[in-house]
Amino acid sequence: MTTEKVTKVVIVGGGTAGWMAAASLARLIGQHLDISLIESDEIGTVGVGEATIPTMMTLHQLLKINEQEFLTAVQGTFKLGISFENWKNIGESYIHSFGLTGQDCWAGGFQHFWLKGKERGISEDFGHYSAELMAAKAGKFAVLPNNGLSYAYHMDASLYAKFLRKIAEAAGAQRVEGKIVKVNTDNNSGNIESVVLDSGRVIAGDLFIDCSGFRGLLINETLQTSFDDWSQWLPCDSAIAVQTASVSEPIPYTRSIAREAGWQWRIPLQSRVGNGLVFRESLGLRRKYGCC
Repeated sequence: MTTEKVTKVVIVGGGTAGWMAAASLARLIGQHLDISLIESDEIGTVGVGEATIPTMMTLHQLLKINEQEFLTAVQGTFKLGISFENWKNIGESYIHSFGLTGQDCWAGGFQHFWLKGKERGISEDFGHYSAELMAAKAGKFAVLPNNGLSYAYHMDASLYAKFLRKIAEAAGAQRVEGKIVKVNTDNNSGNIESVVLDSGRVIAGDLFIDCSGFRGLLINETLQTSFDDWSQWLPCDSAIAVQTASVSEPIPYTRSIAREAGWQWRIPLQSRVGNGLVFRESLGLRRKYGCC
């Protein structure tokens, strides 16, 4: 087996996925690579990925992103966890918060001390020892020294892609406008060699990254490596997303609300709220809700 050096990277598709890949490669190892991202202004993006998890902070640290600049650019707010409402019983809710609960020490994990405290009648509810959970319930947030809280963000996904594009291009990545009409593969290995745009331009590469979304232009259509079907475990297969104006201060958590026919998300940004309903198309829920 021989390994060829990668010098030319081609990213197929933009959006948050494409520009995250471009910004990461360009900023971290871009001096060794020629990076091109292909996207078309005529192809829209799925702009519903507005809630993140704490690993986003790790990416931003690697890319040396200033948090204030980022939040301003994406109309972002802070997220301490997710509130699951009506999932077990109507009217009941549970906040899955980020971070750790309690304080461990060399003698053992916090849960052992908490259990002993329960035996003695001095321990409070387990969640009371999670700063993130208590802050979320109180609707509070603060940036503490030494990363005192574990948190993530709510953001406008379309604005985030634009924000990352500036970082990627400043670090040397190049955007190529156009639609891909053909993918060329090696006759022997089956590996992708190049893509052809509707303009006739051919773009070759050593490494191709597929960020074309559900279509899976390279992974699915070309390499025939289709998505695994999880419908037996995840019956919902469709979603409708709408945006509404903010009428109150944003809460520091995402809401996930179980409904009779699926579930709903509510994600607060600075100037609006992202809303969506996830359901199963085959059950005719569009007609039931009268939304389409």
